[in-house]
Amino acid sequence: MKKLSQILTIAILMLSCDLKQKTEQKTFEKVESGLGNYEEKDQMKKMEFLKINVFTGLKNLNSGFDSESIYYFSESDFEIVLDRVEKLGIGIMGIEPWLDEDFYGVKVFEDFNMEATDPKWYRKAFTEFKKDKKNLIYAASYQVPEKLLVK
Repeated sequence: MKKLSQILTIAILMLSCDLKQKTEQKTFEKVESGLGNYEEKDQMKKMEFLKINVFTGLKNLNSGFDSESIYYFSESDFEIVLDRVEKLGIGIMGIEPWLDEDFYGVKVFEDFNMEATDPKWYRKAFTEFKKDKKNLIYAASYQVPEKLLVK
């Protein structure tokens, strides 16, 4: 089950990478993790919401090694991301740190038997990654509630 969760999180991140290449596509394939079938405009609304309400004022460390729709942050900036996500009630499906622009690992909410919106899981996962004392940069997959996008 843990491996399946990790594979699903990686699949979600890979779908984000393909977003740029599929701008003409009207709908995305259904994602098995329960995110549902987002249309492209919904994905764009979600990304705009994250840029304005979560990522604002923080430095995106994605130098082009990944899709431009995936934001990577330093440890200190990612801590701010977690604070903002918690305050807004946004879920985190998975956290994916990278080291020197190479995949380092992944932790998903199912690993902790908690809901994606429970800050206990993503705080614990982040703390575990920080214990490695490496110069990691962090990306995440986010679950933005529809009610936040309606505004």
